[in-house]
Amino acid sequence: MRQLLLICAAFIVLLSSCASLTKSQIETVNHFARISKNFSAYPSKILTGLADLSLSEGVYFSNSLDSVKLHIDDLNGLYESKKDVYKSSAKADITFKIIDKYAQALLLISSDKHAADLDSQTVNFGTGLDNLITTYNTMPDVKPVQSGLGGVVGSIVLAGGKQLIRTKQAKAIQEFVPKADTLISVMTSNLLEFLTSTNIDLLIKNEERNIQRNYKSFLSQRKATIQNERDYLGFKADIDNIKILRDQTIEATKNLRKAHLKLVNEIKEKKDLKEVIAELQTLYEDISNVKSTISALNTVKN
Repeated sequence: MRQLLLICAAFIVLLSSCASLTKSQIETVNHFARISKNFSAYPSKILTGLADLSLSEGVYFSNSLDSVKLHIDDLNGLYESKKDVYKSSAKADITFKIIDKYAQALLLISSDKHAADLDSQTVNFGTGLDNLITTYNTMPDVKPVQSGLGGVVGSIVLAGGKQLIRTKQAKAIQEFVPKADTLISVMTSNLLEFLTSTNIDLLIKNEERNIQRNYKSFLSQRKATIQNERDYLGFKADIDNIKILRDQTIEATKNLRKAHLKLVNEIKEKKDLKEVIAELQTLYEDISNVKSTISALNTVKN
């Protein structure tokens, strides 16, 4: 009996030594995943926010037209323009959604909870990530990224005692996070290219001019109500918030890249990840600011 206990104790020690990531380290990885989840919604909100604003303020120009045909044609044009912007945003989203799927997969394999269907979830998240990467790699003028990362997620089977779970988590995280670093590098570069593009800059400047131009056209033909004046002030607030949102998202994207690179380096060097905490706090504050600005945009709309 004593010999059996010694064998069991040795087995536990062996598992502990294999799990080179501590509980707090795994929690730090999980924290990064939670902060990064749904990150792709922020850049696309800049385009959709511009599309919504263009439609709302464009109605004032349409209302200044005396010809019924011109009035209807202009409204139809506003509607089609909004649809086109939403479509172009959807096409670009795949390059950003990869970050979300990665974060969701990382969140799963770093979780401290065992779910009955965890095995099927790991396979689904892994397959979804690989499918997105494969689709991304077929797009024109993109830098291809490594596929097969989902296999790392799908290979983890969290079953048995807590120590076994932690061991398998540690191995999966140590393999998954460094392998995905190039992926995060390329995706964040895509985000920055999108956010700093001349196209986005022109859209913002044109919309800023159109707000005043279209309202002037309206005033030349109609008598403004108090609500019209509030709308105009709301449009001005919207375009300011969109510009702020763009700057905040650029900063958050840069810090997402920094935080992940720091995470990779600390995992490789088997440190206690204390330095990552500061990076994560900065990233958390960035994303909180972005969410507040998006909330302000929605408030102006309502």
